[in-house]
Amino acid sequence: MKVISLINGSLISETTAAYAIHYAKELKSSISFIYVTGHDSIQDVMRSSENLKAKSSNMDVEAEFIILDTLYELKKYAHSKDADMIFCSTRHKHGILDKSFVQSIISQNIRADLSVIKIVKLGNTQNIENIILPIKDTKLSVKKFTLMTVFTLAYNAKFEIYSLDTISSKQLSNISTQDIKKRLKEIIFGLRHYIKLLKINSIPFSIKHDFSLKDGNKVKTHIARNNYDLAIVGAHHDHSFLKHHPIDILFENPLINTLYFIPHKD
Repeated sequence: MKVISLINGSLISETTAAYAIHYAKELKSSISFIYVTGHDSIQDVMRSSENLKAKSSNMDVEAEFIILDTLYELKKYAHSKDADMIFCSTRHKHGILDKSFVQSIISQNIRADLSVIKIVKLGNTQNIENIILPIKDTKLSVKKFTLMTVFTLAYNAKFEIYSLDTISSKQLSNISTQDIKKRLKEIIFGLRHYIKLLKINSIPFSIKHDFSLKDGNKVKTHIARNNYDLAIVGAHHDHSFLKHHPIDILFENPLINTLYFIPHKD
């Protein structure tokens, strides 16, 4: 098993790589820091790679640094090493006609899961105490649950599953406390198998539920009011970042460091 972290010499990519190191350590995996040749300063890239190799060594994680010329070479390398996960950072905004690096990676159809991280706070990777996983009703995949569990164990943290249902403003105005309690019981029943696994492994967690309009204010308000260190958001099964649900606003306009998980289509 191999973990790959793509770096470009920036502090943002270095912070993303720090998350990757914790992930690799928990899985007892080695990690490859890879720079795909571009317009970045090679001096910055080399400095960053040395910092990350030193951090990996301090955490007893085997690490190497590799320079590749193209994303196709990255694909071949990932396949040859049976890569489990590729970590990379992304810009907060890019133009409509400016194909992002992440979209270019996705188009390669690399046989590995992808964790795209938007960094709001640099260096905030050592003391992760509270992680939030927003989901749509009970739509929690095994892959997303596994990723959340790995990060929770890696940081000895606790996490919250935050379930959201979208409804109209008229429905929201007529919702009762009884309706809310009934829906929460349904959510818990739908997630009961995951709950069993969490209890068996003594992983601290909580489950909360909200009804929300499509504007996404509910989930942003919830995060702003609570002391979360990391959000993990599931991806759509397409090659774009189109908005379909309030949860998606967490990636478009993150309040905290946010990991956007894109599992490989088996």
